[in-house]
Amino acid sequence: MKNFHQLLSSYGTISEEDALNFYSYFKHKQFKKNTILLEKESVSFEAFFVLKGALRQYFYTEKGTERTCNFSFENEFSTDLESFSKKCKSSTSIICLEETECMVISCDDLMLCLQKFPAIATYFNNLVETITLQNIKKIQSLLSKTPEEQFEEILEKMPKLLQRVPQRYIAQYIGVEPESLSRIRKRSLNTLKS
Repeated sequence: MKNFHQLLSSYGTISEEDALNFYSYFKHKQFKKNTILLEKESVSFEAFFVLKGALRQYFYTEKGTERTCNFSFENEFSTDLESFSKKCKSSTSIICLEETECMVISCDDLMLCLQKFPAIATYFNNLVETITLQNIKKIQSLLSKTPEEQFEEILEKMPKLLQRVPQRYIAQYIGVEPESLSRIRKRSLNTLKS
């Protein structure tokens, strides 16, 4: 509960009472590694707050190539935002990369909380804005940076990816083949040593 309240407070002022009331709408769930939390083409009726573990969100291109678009670790939320908010079919899937513990809230319960608790509504508006800005930065990075520069950015801003995520998913995330990522990683680490 402490981490949950800290996370909520990071996006605005939320009383402990509101945080506790909001928390009561969540269910604690544990998932084994490789459990699929959301399957493409299904509707996302739940959002996941990661207490422990790691999630990967991915999709398939028109050519059938799997692409990773997001990772979620401790104290982060995960869902297919479009599917969750519009109750439409999801274009992505979400899978557990590790044994994962989450607090899970249904779409209906979240909507109820947003109406009941103005501070929670403000928090979620700020959260959605932050996610939108992160997505814009990711798109800009993909369009303007080389894979080497993207890897350097991961080293600098998201080092836990390298420790906890299989290389093939990092390769998908920056849009290269795993073999190319191996070369990029080797060159990058050699540069750091010299």
